Amino acid sequence: MAHSVSASPAMCAAVSSDGAVTMTMVPRALHADGFITVRVTHALVTPLEREAARGLGANAQRSQTNDAPVREPRVIGHAACGVVEHAVTGASNATPLTRGTRVIVHPVLSCGACDRCRSGLALHCRARNILGVDAPRGALAEYVTVPAASVTPIPHGLDEERAVFAAPLSRAIEAVRRGGVEKKTFASILGDDLVAILTTLVAVEENPLARLVAAHDATLSVAEQFGIRHRALHETGQRGDQELVIETTGSAESIASAARMVRARGHVVVAGISARAPVAVDLSHVALDEIEIHGSGFGPLTGAIERLASRAIDPSPLISRRLGFTDVPRALTALAEPGVFAVLVQVSR
Repeated sequence: MAHSVSASPAMCAAVSSDGAVTMTMVPRALHADGFITVRVTHALVTPLEREAARGLGANAQRSQTNDAPVREPRVIGHAACGVVEHAVTGASNATPLTRGTRVIVHPVLSCGACDRCRSGLALHCRARNILGVDAPRGALAEYVTVPAASVTPIPHGLDEERAVFAAPLSRAIEAVRRGGVEKKTFASILGDDLVAILTTLVAVEENPLARLVAAHDATLSVAEQFGIRHRALHETGQRGDQELVIETTGSAESIASAARMVRARGHVVVAGISARAPVAVDLSHVALDEIEIHGSGFGPLTGAIERLASRAIDPSPLISRRLGFTDVPRALTALAEPGVFAVLVQVSR
């Protein structure tokens, strides 16, 4: 949801414009009832940031000359944690947080008042904005202002370098829930990105036979490091013998591969979020084999925080680089390299 901004004071932020990301001074948001301003300490640069820079967003407009999405300049970044800088009371459904409290920011911003929010579907709010994707102010900034209901205190003992993974881990947990992994004998997670590995780690909690299918050797090496079953994509044969495939990239090729991997009346969960649309899939194959396709987005942070705090899942090996805040553009470039899953950015101390 949009909120008012003022010309002063200003802050440094990673701004995407015309496909390029630069470090730019932008206005900070005004304080408003029901909102909390967080001084960002740590943020992640992940494939979702790359897709946002390419034009991902529900409000993206198509250019007149090609199918590339074009967007107004905006601050990218969806995964962040920090400390409360300024809290304004006024939200009846939020617990007031004091200045200095360590918090994790949920990237899905909801209005809290529409029929979906009132019925427990706040993550599908009719006015939903996603930090760094739809919202004009994302998390790769010195400060981010969000509804009070969108921040969760970081438990004692959970450091920021792990806490910052809560948002992508929530996507992994939701994908596993949507797929019903525990009821499937043959289940594969398809992808080479951060969410693919996190989803496999969650899936094996419920089904030790779940495996990661990836195209790059670097991804398979990380799977071996975590001790999870894995297979190279070119070795799967795509024989149509899987009951469930969770796809995490959102590319046309990957979704098509997932559809070919499942058996008749199998299930495909599309958890990938991509700017590269439209996606072409052989719908005749989907229809004739009665394949069920489900979408999966973000889930609540609770389960993610619990796993991170208990170290049931430790994402530390997935930090491919540690960079300073001014190096965000370089971090996005690094994501093109196989085996680079997430870049940890220290925004402030």
